Amino acid sequence: MITGIDHIVIAVKSLERAIKTYRGLGFTVVEGGKHPYGSYNALIGFADGSYIELLGFYEESPDHPWWDLLHERGGGLVDFCLATDDIRADHAAFRAQGVECSELVEGGRSRPDGYTVKWINNKVMGEWQGLIPFIIEDLTPREERLPRETDHANGVTGIHSIALATDDVARPATVMAAALGVEGVAMTYNVARGSGLRFTVGGHALDYMAPSRAVDGPLAAHLAGNRPAPYVVGFETTGPAQRFDPADTEGVLIELT
Repeated sequence: MITGIDHIVIAVKSLERAIKTYRGLGFTVVEGGKHPYGSYNALIGFADGSYIELLGFYEESPDHPWWDLLHERGGGLVDFCLATDDIRADHAAFRAQGVECSELVEGGRSRPDGYTVKWINNKVMGEWQGLIPFIIEDLTPREERLPRETDHANGVTGIHSIALATDDVARPATVMAAALGVEGVAMTYNVARGSGLRFTVGGHALDYMAPSRAVDGPLAAHLAGNRPAPYVVGFETTGPAQRFDPADTEGVLIELT
């Protein structure tokens, strides 16, 4: 069963610069480690058990699923992952809805202290990438994968929502309704001039949004720019509400509420 958002992925050209940027925004950033397939990361953990993965590449890796999203489509918020306690059943449920995704594979990351965290996950591909989440289940204790530092100067306590831009809300909504066992709730997003459906899982919201047809707006511009599907991420905070422009966040529209 899917239990909620595990993490979001922000792909960056310079991991060192991204770490400095997010620390400047009031986030506590910790070193993650290296993957055996050309990427490395830094992590921003939250009290709700979710986290941000800042991901860069320490060597060229054109076969990596996020390589082209970074180098050809601008990077930024490129993907998101849902946690599950029954990955085989959930993987089958997504495939049954026609989602193009890889087989389940074992993954891992070596931490700076030498400990290797291990998990099982998949990759979502083709037109579904970034629109439908990939999923993960831990082989080592989950707490070993998560950052222990969860206090942030900006007061952020967790992920509230992710908005996904699409021209056709019905297609991903059908997939998510089948996978989650719940129907989406109609909503509008006036700032972006869009509307769509919200799915709530584990205290987090997934918003599938299409641009309003009457006028152009930020959501329409995002789609026209061939950007990755994730449009905006919202965080819950005990501090003041803020909105960070993508120019100041390595390409991510961020809202603190």
